[in-house]
Amino acid sequence: MKLSAKLKLIPTPEYEKVIRIEDPSVGLVGFIAIHHTGLGPALGGTRLWNYKDEASALNDALRLARGMTYKAAGASLPLGGGKAVLIGDAKTIKSPEYFKAYGRIIDELKGMYITAEDINITTDDIRYIAETTSHVVGRSGKSGNPSPFTAFGVFQGILASIQWLKLKAIQHLTFAIQGVGETGYRLLNMLLDAGAKKIYYTEINPDHIRYVQTHFPQAIHVPEGEFYQLDVDVLVPCALGGILNDTTIPSIKAKLIAGTANNILLDEKKHGPMLHQLGILVAPDFMINAGGLINVYHELKSDYNEASVNQEIMLIGSRLITVYEQAKKNNTYPFLEAMRFSELTLHR
Repeated sequence: MKLSAKLKLIPTPEYEKVIRIEDPSVGLVGFIAIHHTGLGPALGGTRLWNYKDEASALNDALRLARGMTYKAAGASLPLGGGKAVLIGDAKTIKSPEYFKAYGRIIDELKGMYITAEDINITTDDIRYIAETTSHVVGRSGKSGNPSPFTAFGVFQGILASIQWLKLKAIQHLTFAIQGVGETGYRLLNMLLDAGAKKIYYTEINPDHIRYVQTHFPQAIHVPEGEFYQLDVDVLVPCALGGILNDTTIPSIKAKLIAGTANNILLDEKKHGPMLHQLGILVAPDFMINAGGLINVYHELKSDYNEASVNQEIMLIGSRLITVYEQAKKNNTYPFLEAMRFSELTLHR
């Protein structure tokens, strides 16, 4: 595949294609990572974030793309894993021309990578991307914003995990949500509708805090630094990855960790067993948060039907139970068993 000067290949072991992308005319810089296309084209959202440097952005793209491979396989979707990250301040860098330029870059990959919404990308942005490439999903009037479906899938996963742990009814449990953006506030709403009485939340975006204070005044805001020390039953990470690490894990009092964020374990091989030894159940993120991917996949089909999408998303709970049962049987931890579950699909 011959690429234009705006795209620079970065040879990366275990990845099919990693590309640095740039268009100085609109201030666009970022990376597209394609991890695996053995089951189908790589589908994964585009994240716009003000990374401290390009190395941090590339590392995020690589971790997210790999996670998408396991997410698609775990959900039995005929898709591969890929992700794109764009570097910049979403409040200042966005413009119609910016996203049209990005769409032209995606189009150069000739369908190997299909994009969708992720952090700081909206359906309006997707509309501009779609003007210059057909390799995009999550369009308004089609499958739309995947966030409600991601939140719905995580809600189903939380219910299944509570059942597995034999915890109290949801109205007697306490929750703490990290991040109340597109998925977090929707999940907050679902938990309240289900009868949850006490929900804490932390958030770095003042606009999101104001929204929750206005629409869900019963939720309790706490500073970011207090999140991991909260004495709650369930921690719900809905922001960035790497949050379960040597620093945070010793402070956690929750019995269950389940949310919409990707790559929540900083080191899968170290922190998965560490949490298991502490008796804390962690729902594998790439399995519990697959609802948005399931939704946008259905846009690729000619007969998109929201009822069918939701029916498929509801299977997330039973898949988690299968993984928990295998982890108990093998005396391992859920992330390892979830990866094995996905690998059965990858290596058929």
